[in-house]
Amino acid sequence: MFHSTDHLWSPLLRVLPSALILLLIYFGITFLRSISASRIRLLHSAKPASLIPDGSLTLVDLVKNAVPALVGPESGFRSVWWLPGGNAQTIYCSLGDFSQVDPIVYERKLLCVPDGGTLALDITPPFSAQPLEVGEPVVLVTHGLTGGSHESYVRAALTALASPEAPRFRAVVLNSRGCNGAPVTSPKLYHAGTTDDIRNAVLWICHTFPRSSIFGLGFSLGANALTKYVGEEGPECPISAIVSLANVWDFARGSPHIERGTWMNRFVYDFVLGGALQALLGKHRRIFYEDPASPLPSALLDEFLPRKNVRLREYDSAITPRLYGFEDAMDYYSAISSCRVVERIAIPCLAINAGDDPIVTVDNIPVCQILQSPWVIQAITGGGGHMGWFEPSTGGGRTFERWYVKPTAQFLLAIRELGLAARPRPRITEDAARGMRLQEGRPDIGFREVEEEAVVSSGTGESKLFSGW
Repeated sequence: MFHSTDHLWSPLLRVLPSALILLLIYFGITFLRSISASRIRLLHSAKPASLIPDGSLTLVDLVKNAVPALVGPESGFRSVWWLPGGNAQTIYCSLGDFSQVDPIVYERKLLCVPDGGTLALDITPPFSAQPLEVGEPVVLVTHGLTGGSHESYVRAALTALASPEAPRFRAVVLNSRGCNGAPVTSPKLYHAGTTDDIRNAVLWICHTFPRSSIFGLGFSLGANALTKYVGEEGPECPISAIVSLANVWDFARGSPHIERGTWMNRFVYDFVLGGALQALLGKHRRIFYEDPASPLPSALLDEFLPRKNVRLREYDSAITPRLYGFEDAMDYYSAISSCRVVERIAIPCLAINAGDDPIVTVDNIPVCQILQSPWVIQAITGGGGHMGWFEPSTGGGRTFERWYVKPTAQFLLAIRELGLAARPRPRITEDAARGMRLQEGRPDIGFREVEEEAVVSSGTGESKLFSGW
């Protein structure tokens, strides 16, 4: 006897049209997002700076002619299909497995600085593999929150800029105090506006590479510190040009966005950022307990370090003001923001932010100041998240690559090829009593190389959860 199976299929047939509609809506939204994400907005002054004396090449001309990732038929960021939206791009930056991607070998130099602290500089290619060449260009790199030279986003850029196969620059990564194995030898860590440690590193570079042009590359909080340093130095800046990636720009404006923004901001990112800083302090707690000069009372450490679920402002209210001499969190946010010094920047600066960055809203970008600055060009991509910018790979056996590497390398190489006039350099004096080299007029800026060198391989290990922001 034949038994009809129509009754078995009928529920599926009723659901199928709705499922197809939802599927079409999903792919439609993904397609529209990809179109939006591919677009790039450029903000710059109507009177950009001239890069050569006769005025025939402006900063905007250089970007249009030499940075095809930003301008022209090859421009635009197009996300991989499986990371739609800023949150997915941002989270994958921290949770993805990059252990076999972009391995970099560094040579580490430890510098003792005048306040008793120690800086860890990671150099690639190592001098042991590629001896120093007179006049070789150097790029100083500053990383994100609690990050270091090991971060995947740093390694991706340096693979293009400083790999042994195509050494275009000698890279010097400044690992902030306490980060990535940098020892803490004074009761002081670092904050998002720390610029004196950049000065210490620049002084070492000027001494070690006396005839080299210096360039800069900053990521996230490191981008803010580097940009702030360039603005503070003004016309006397020793650096020839910088790229500022995912710069926070305005912490006073950005703090409410973290605290009261989207669900992810309030219940994920706020705790991740605060927890990362708390963990860094906890890792180096011993010196803050034992050093008589510690600005953090033991009672405060006893109460704060065991706390669970620490928000960013909690750390910046309880710890940061005492550690660095600010009145409160808002005084700190206002003082450290690089948006305050945009008008003083006097070297080529390319800034790149993502329009869907969940950490740094586009409202943080100081549009008015940038439009008045002849030296700053701000690019805003439609997508990319915070320090993600994962796009389909164009070769090399990979499934994806980091888009920002292209405009970064194109811009810095174009500036290098121009052969701009030498920048002013700080004068170096000797302090025989301490065995230090100091910056003339700034006894608080200087260095002494510590007789301990190490070869550091990055790419075989992984960062801590959500580190590097």
